[in-house]
Amino acid sequence: MRWTRNLLLVGSMLLPCGPLLDAAEPETSSSAEPNLSPDVRELLRSEMREVAAGVQTIAAALPIGGWESVHDTARRIHDSYIMNRALTDAQARELEQALPAQFVALDQALHARALKLAEAAHQHDAEQAAFHFSRMLETCVACHAQFAHGRFPGLEAVEAVEHRH
Repeated sequence: MRWTRNLLLVGSMLLPCGPLLDAAEPETSSSAEPNLSPDVRELLRSEMREVAAGVQTIAAALPIGGWESVHDTARRIHDSYIMNRALTDAQARELEQALPAQFVALDQALHARALKLAEAAHQHDAEQAAFHFSRMLETCVACHAQFAHGRFPGLEAVEAVEHRH
């Protein structure tokens, strides 16, 4: 059940983030978006707000060596801020049935990167922390492009996160 609850972090990426949190949502949704109940969608919105704030915290703390902040925030992202505390078993089953395999894979990649980022911050390794943070963001972009293209039309659909440099 733990992995299912962690799916919610990437699941929450279906929703607007950062400055887009206040933007009006489109009336129509992308066909790739899973059909979720209103209560699960609201939990995802809450989770996304926390993730967006966490990403901003990491982006501010990383370049100045704010290791404790980077570590703690990355751990919270890895552990899923709200979802593991608020998700019922029925809601977890709903997600498990609604989310496609590629969605699950992206979620697992995001959580793995967040944990590696936390470990790099614990070691005060700026190079590794920056690398894992950038890969975490690449996973966000890949998920938005594939599963929320209607909400983020500026992103091209991608098959998988690939290095092009």
